[in-house]
Order: sequence, then C-alpha cells, then structure tokens
Amino acid sequence: MRRVFQALLVFSALAQAAPQEVAEKLAIVNPLLHLTEDGAVAQPDYPFLPGETVYFSCQVAGFRKAERHIDQQEMFLTYSIEVRDSHDVAVVPDMSDKIAALLSPEDKHWMPKIRESIVAPALAGSGEYRIIVKVKDEYAKTETQTMAKFTIKGRDVAPADTLVVRDFRFLRKEDDREPVQIAAYRAGDTLWARFDITGFKLGDKNRFDVEYGLQVVGSDGAVSYSNPRAAQETNETFYPQRYTPGSLSLVLPKDVKLGSYTIVLTVKDNIGKQIYETREKFSVE
Repeated sequence: MRRVFQALLVFSALAQAAPQEVAEKLAIVNPLLHLTEDGAVAQPDYPFLPGETVYFSCQVAGFRKAERHIDQQEMFLTYSIEVRDSHDVAVVPDMSDKIAALLSPEDKHWMPKIRESIVAPALAGSGEYRIIVKVKDEYAKTETQTMAKFTIKGRDVAPADTLVVRDFRFLRKEDDREPVQIAAYRAGDTLWARFDITGFKLGDKNRFDVEYGLQVVGSDGAVSYSNPRAAQETNETFYPQRYTPGSLSLVLPKDVKLGSYTIVLTVKDNIGKQIYETREKFSVE
C-alpha cells in the first residue's frame, strides 16, 4: 500500500523567467503540472496514482511595483492555494503565504514563481481534482485566480449508506492482482483473500474504526477455525477515507478434510455501531 497521504507545500519567492512583456493587470500565468519538481510537464490526460506526488507551478505577472530607492522597487503579493476533489471536498488544508522582493532595473521581466507538491491520498478515488490558486497584489489592491486540473486513476469502490463488504475475491498468492476463477485449493495451501469495506461512519477529524473477525465452517456446520478479531483498522485523516481494504489468509492443514467450506466474515463499525456479515464459499480438493 502506498504511504499514508500527506501534503508538502514548497514555495519559491524568487524564480527567473524568460523575458516577456509584463501583463497590464495582475495575472497568474504558466500553470503547469510536473512529473518531478521542476521536471517534465505532465500531459493533460496523464493519470496520477493514489499516493503519488503531483507537482504544480505557476508564475505571477502584472503586479504593481512600489518605488523604494533610486534603483530599487518593491513588490508584495499574498496568495492562497486549495486542492479539491470532484465532490468539492478539500484534499489538503488550504495554504496561504506571501511573496515580497526588492527589484532592480535588471528585473524588469522577472516574475515570481509558486511551487506546490501534493501527495495524493493513498486511497484517493478516480476522478478530476482541482488546484485553485488565488493571488492578491497588496499594493494595487487587486486580486486574481486560476485553476489547474489533474486526474487520479484509483481503485473505484462504490459508496454505501450503511456498512458493507464489496468485491470479496479469493487469491492464489498474496500479491496476485487477479482473483482465482474457481475458489478451489489443496490441502497444505495458503488461502488468500482481499475485500473492501465501505459504508462505515466517520467521527471527529474523519476518524474511522473498523474491525473484522472470521470463522471457517464445513459443509456439516462444524467450525474448523475461528478468530473473532482478526484485524482492526482505525485512523484519522484530513481527507475523509471512504473505504478501507481488508485481507485474510488461512493455512489449510495437510490433513484437512476434503470438501466445501464457508468463510463467515463479520465486520464491525465501532463508531457507527454497525455489523455486517458475508459468507464466501471455497473448496479443498
């Protein structure tokens, strides 16, 4: 799993730009997405992945310069940056900062540059995300803003109003990406399975608390394995986590009786006081 989501904002108050005419009014220009900091520019349809860093940069033109000395002028900007998903939910805390600099005559075409690096949430869903930049010229008392968009290609888990397990899939190996077509194993094998839990309630600071246990029941109703609290997932995140992945593994004894079995998976939402049970069949042949 990719590392837990975080946001790192790095700003540069001074950046050299190619000579060009300064805009007549305050403007944010050259908004770009990069694959690395100041590196190759990402194409508009480039799919970023959950947990991946999105690098953004832009420049500011048309700001007013105040005379300070015979050969120096001063500029003073303030700005804020928001990052929001397709549901207009903030992905990272809104940020604000200022840019102030003394300029010489040689800086006639200089434009300040803003850089931002955003680590996408580890479980971000697919969709279009927006970077909203607002700049204010504190001397001219003018404001402007722009928006850049980027796409994340994540794992899509259908939302639910109540606790539910989705996409339970048996695997042959722990790192398999594709599920087995027929859930049939041999004595001595390790059974792997993955699933997604959604519909749990969030508490303060987007805290969630989910746990699950399981039983293995034979065709005769006898319980051959039981672990009432196999795992627990709890966390607090700035960006609300809409689902959490779960997994389990079972080592099938070499002397296990051949036949059909059922995994009874019981999930509890400790904040929402919900319980959900699913039954998944496999066989030992």
